[in-house]
Amino acid sequence: MRKIYPFLLSLVFISCHTTRFEYIGSKEAPTTRVDVFVDEKSIPRPYLVIGKGYQVPNWRGLPNREKMLEQALAKARTNGADAVFFMDQFIPAQGTQVNSQTTIDSLGKGLISRSSTSVNPVYGYWHHEILFLKYR
Repeated sequence: MRKIYPFLLSLVFISCHTTRFEYIGSKEAPTTRVDVFVDEKSIPRPYLVIGKGYQVPNWRGLPNREKMLEQALAKARTNGADAVFFMDQFIPAQGTQVNSQTTIDSLGKGLISRSSTSVNPVYGYWHHEILFLKYR
């Protein structure tokens, strides 16, 4: 029975692990009010980018966007940002993916060969970036 305790303890520890949110940038005096923007044209005042935020996924993957927003706002308040800008950008990648499959069956004295090839375009991927802004 005692041999199972370390396993149960490690299972509890792993299940409680949350996704980390890392901040890279300068640290200013803490703020209490933080604006949230998703479009660069809607930012009303001139600003400086004082940092960038990144999520480090755990074994369960990335959390939902609401949790990401909470984590980003907490980092913005502690690092003195006046606003947070969530930038989603689609980065196109030109190319194709070729998949080939061949099967060979033997029936009696003859061989039957079947092959198929499919060519699919590769469109690109989404890049998510979180910028921390300080108004001038």
